[in-house]
Amino acid sequence: MSKGDRIRDLRKAKRITQIEMARLLSTTKQTISKYENGIVTNIPSDRIEALAKILETTPEYILGWE
Repeated sequence: MSKGDRIRDLRKAKRITQIEMARLLSTTKQTISKYENGIVTNIPSDRIEALAKILETTPEYILGWE
C-alpha cells in the first residue's frame, strides 16, 4: 500500500472530502488528488505531520514505516 492509498483510505474513513482536506491543509484539491494518486511522492515532512494530525494517525503510518 502506498502513501497515497493510506491517505485516501484514512480520509474516506473520516468522511472528509478532498476539498475539505485541501482547506484544512491550506492547499488545493488538485494537490490532495496528486498525493493520493502517487503523482507527488515527495510530500514535505511538515505536510505529512499535518495530514497525520487531521487523519488522527502517525506520520510513520502514512509513510508506511509501521
